[in-house]
Amino acid sequence: MWFRRSTPRVTVVLAAYNHAEFVRAAVMSVLDQTLHDLELIVVDDGSSDGTPDVVAAIRDPRLSLIRMPLNRAVHPRNLAIGRARGRFIAFQNSDDVWSPAKLAAQVAAMEARPELALCCTATRIIGADGAPDGDNWANGLFTTENRAGLAWLRHFFDIGNCLAISSAMVRRRQLLRLGGFRASLVQLSDFDLWVRLAAIGEIAILPDALCDIRIVEGRNLSGPSPAAGRRTQIELASVLENFAVPPLLDRLPEIFPELRDMTTRGARKVALARRWWPRDGGYALFADRVIAQVMENQAERAEAVAALGPDFIHDFIARRGQAAFHLQNGAPQ
Repeated sequence: MWFRRSTPRVTVVLAAYNHAEFVRAAVMSVLDQTLHDLELIVVDDGSSDGTPDVVAAIRDPRLSLIRMPLNRAVHPRNLAIGRARGRFIAFQNSDDVWSPAKLAAQVAAMEARPELALCCTATRIIGADGAPDGDNWANGLFTTENRAGLAWLRHFFDIGNCLAISSAMVRRRQLLRLGGFRASLVQLSDFDLWVRLAAIGEIAILPDALCDIRIVEGRNLSGPSPAAGRRTQIELASVLENFAVPPLLDRLPEIFPELRDMTTRGARKVALARRWWPRDGGYALFADRVIAQVMENQAERAEAVAALGPDFIHDFIARRGQAAFHLQNGAPQ
């Protein structure tokens, strides 16, 4: 037997959209956890296929359903975060499935290691029928390798995202401190959050595959497409800008030892931007934005010129006179 506490240990946030055939399995995999002390907040983001009706038919006092009449009128995860009461917050997708021990294992890890800001699990890719599917674009995307904090940040900058949001657990107080998800990011809002969490704490990945990620051809927003690729690169520039502002700006010499001679903020920003300028795509857009910011800040411009000379300004002007940033090229997902 279990009973509902006034303040649950875990809040599970589930954003749902047009997954009527999958959402019941997703919801029940949360409610059937061996850790019963939870609340589940489902935000249906204007589904047109009966998804919220499937959820409404599930009877459990720990489950609450918020029906949004219009798709994308609000950010569904941020809406649920604002109502969360748990000490920890975990994220589920309306087409993914958890193993029964997932939350218990993550809570144990988070409570044993107060330095953890993010705890994920290994994942398994499944298809529409729920069977394992290792032959699709997501195969090998999500890592099981653990790293130290600074190594995570270097990996995020150089390589990109490798963590699945439906495997993630965070601390509510830290999530609120960071302001939740950036609502303008569609492809990389989770990746942006991982970077900001890595700036304030450690990340751990549990080795057991306790989260099944469902990949269905043409149904996953993060799946490969020209439109998704262009959005990803534009958003990548925004994610990388986290490295050009505190607290990460002041830690750049630790994250990037090759920048250890850059002792001022202006010099660090320009040196970081110029190093990855040749990569095009989101990296070039990031470099353009950062150098523009330095040029508009009198103190930082003077710092950068003192350390690097004015060539970066000449390069900036020249690059802006060249072709576009080739947003059709590849970028981290």
